[in-house]
Amino acid sequence: MADKVDKLLRNYFAGKIDKQIKAREMYLQFHREVDENIGGGRAQNKYNNAVESQMIKLETDYELNQLNHQKMIVEFWLSGIDKTLRAMLEMHYGKRMTWAQISMKLHYSETTLHLWKNEFKKSVEHYVDL
Repeated sequence: MADKVDKLLRNYFAGKIDKQIKAREMYLQFHREVDENIGGGRAQNKYNNAVESQMIKLETDYELNQLNHQKMIVEFWLSGIDKTLRAMLEMHYGKRMTWAQISMKLHYSETTLHLWKNEFKKSVEHYVDL
């Protein structure tokens, strides 16, 4: 059974993590919380700062921050790896190719490919809270 890091990498290489981030931003932009303060009296220092309120909402949302953090960590580790390893990860997680197909294409043994994948997963897993 696939673990959470595999799911994160599949989402990243399939482009789903960008869609999740955009969907969360849209949800926060259009979701209005109902003000249940029905007390009497007049608000004396009430300002309508829609742009500031929206920015605060986006910056303080836990789920959006987690998605952005996960994407940043994966991109950070991908920036420092060999192009063969990146191609292997894209084939496995993005194109969903079998290990035999990847092995034939890259001319490495399946054991070596598994070792590379596991090392990459450990490096990502250490910095991502899942």
